Amino acid sequence: MAAEKVFVNGRIYTLDSAGTVAEAMAVEEGRITAVGSTQDIRALAGPGTQEIDLTGKPVIPGCIDTHCHLIMHGSACTRSADLTDCRSIRELQQRLRVHWAKNPNTKCIVGERFDHEIFGEGRWVTRQDLDEVTSEIPIVVARLCYHAVVANTATLTPSRDRLNDEQWETGKLTEDDVSLAWSQVPDCTPEELENAAIYAFNDARSAGITSVNTQIDSVEELELLRRLRDEGRLPVRVRFQWPYRLMGKLVEEGLKTTSGDDFLRVGAIKIFMDGSMGARTCAMCEEFTDEPGNRGNLFRSDDELAEMLVEVQRNGNQAAIHTIGDLAISTAIRGIEKAMPKGNTGNTHRHRLEHVAQMSPKILHDMARLNVMASVQPQFIVTDFWTHERVGPERYKFVYPFKSMLDAGIKFGMGSDCPVERLSTMELLHRAVNRDAMSQKECLTVEETLRAYTNGSAYICFEENDKGSLEVGKLADFVVLSEDPFTIDKSHLGKIRPVNTVLGGQMQ
Repeated sequence: MAAEKVFVNGRIYTLDSAGTVAEAMAVEEGRITAVGSTQDIRALAGPGTQEIDLTGKPVIPGCIDTHCHLIMHGSACTRSADLTDCRSIRELQQRLRVHWAKNPNTKCIVGERFDHEIFGEGRWVTRQDLDEVTSEIPIVVARLCYHAVVANTATLTPSRDRLNDEQWETGKLTEDDVSLAWSQVPDCTPEELENAAIYAFNDARSAGITSVNTQIDSVEELELLRRLRDEGRLPVRVRFQWPYRLMGKLVEEGLKTTSGDDFLRVGAIKIFMDGSMGARTCAMCEEFTDEPGNRGNLFRSDDELAEMLVEVQRNGNQAAIHTIGDLAISTAIRGIEKAMPKGNTGNTHRHRLEHVAQMSPKILHDMARLNVMASVQPQFIVTDFWTHERVGPERYKFVYPFKSMLDAGIKFGMGSDCPVERLSTMELLHRAVNRDAMSQKECLTVEETLRAYTNGSAYICFEENDKGSLEVGKLADFVVLSEDPFTIDKSHLGKIRPVNTVLGGQMQ
């Protein structure tokens, strides 16, 4: 039987175990049926075969984002003021005013992704600053990590009796307290939710991402994903991360991690252990160098986590545990180890730690010993430029130590944490390969990064048999690039652009 489609005249980096580089692929019913030379693959064509000429362009397997919040990203892009790269509080105020002018009937003004570290004023935005925009309707602005927000008087007044003096005076809320501000923001309508999801998933595919692990936080979002899947409207493959507090919903439906089909699957159960480095709320073994006396917030003990993990395991699920500070990471590792005798010997559930920013030699050893996996975000290396001052030079040696993790044998995948970072596959590659001047020993090669972003991401998601490399039998998910990442000057990696993102053999 002739092939349905053949892709020819490319430079295809299959990223299989042998490092095969091919020219062409044959595809049938969304999966790869042959890989080889253009001549050999053309020999499989028949009268009805569609031939796609790759015109010599480089091809890599589809990138798999292991950690993102895409509906949040879509909502931010379609409903909120973009505060990315605001260099001053005055600029932030102006962007909010412009957004309000464009949406004069809004009942609440939301701004997202400000970074106080780059404000010319050298301080946080405050309640009073936001009141200068308006105190008549609620305003909520979120720091790019989303672990801290600042709100105006109209937002905070309904919760005045639940705020301490500092929170009321500054308008700044962190961690669980941010819900007091978000409670004043109207929920998305069903139409807005669908628009947000479609916008974000299309944005991901345009960036060269074929599969996402995206956090969703409500039954409404889950039902939307199911409807889009049923209607054939998902532009990427979705594996959804589900909050621990709602795990019972999946259990009631008889679902567990990996349940689903090629377009929509149940992912891991999300558990938080600490906050963020940017908000100084991640749990650290030692105090922050730039804020003596503060070691962040540890949300639960190892025993408490172990108890939660036993329930996760009993229901057939993987856990994705948010850990940024070294105290949170080491506590989570102990919790995983304590829960192992009850259904997770050798970490067969592939419990994974999300972010793992501040590491140490002992943490590296213990993760490798227990086969604990990780989901990492290379873009943070440059965005969080202040981390060196936050933790000091000695601890900074083990901040996002990707090369040390690789050398230790720790399995990890990569993602963006969008909307915290941009959906940019090549920017992610650039930052992992080049890093900053103070952490050059932790640079990865182009191949190591791409393998982590494809093979590694597939593995920590139980999808290594279907994704991660371009081999016979696997899904025909791949990215055609403008330039070759293996031959271009590595300083220009971030300038490469996805020309087309192919899903199941379907061009975008």
